[in-house]
Amino acid sequence: MAGILDSLKKFFNRRSHKRYFVKDGTLVVISPGNVENKEKVVQLIDISNGGMAFIYQGSPSEIERSSLLQVVTSKPPYRSESIKYDTVSDVPLSEETENPDQFRRRGVKFRWMGFFDENAFQKLIDEVKIWEK
Repeated sequence: MAGILDSLKKFFNRRSHKRYFVKDGTLVVISPGNVENKEKVVQLIDISNGGMAFIYQGSPSEIERSSLLQVVTSKPPYRSESIKYDTVSDVPLSEETENPDQFRRRGVKFRWMGFFDENAFQKLIDEVKIWEK
C-alpha cells in the first residue's frame, strides 16, 4: 500500500528536488542591485537544490530588480556565495487588501550554479534542513 501512495505522490509532485523546511534563524540577504534600496535580511522558509521560499515585508517592487541572494545560517562560518535566481511566485500571506507593509512569500528558482557551487550548496542545505516538506 505504501508503494502505491509513494508512486502517486511522485506522479503528482511537480518538483524535481526534495524541498526541506529549515532551522529557525536561517536568513536570506537580498541584494537589490541598485543604490536606492538597501539590502534586506529576511527569514528563509524552505530550500532545495532547485530553489527556495522566504518571507519578507514590503512591496514586491522593492526587491524586483534583485537577482542575488546569500543564505546565512545561525552558526558561522556557514554562508553561501551569491546565488542568482528567478522569481517563480510572490504572494501576500494574508487576504487583506494590498498594503505596502504586508508580509509576502516569494518562491524563487536558482539559475545554474556549476558543479562546485552545487556541492557547497548541498552541504549548506544539509546544515540548515529540519525535515522534508
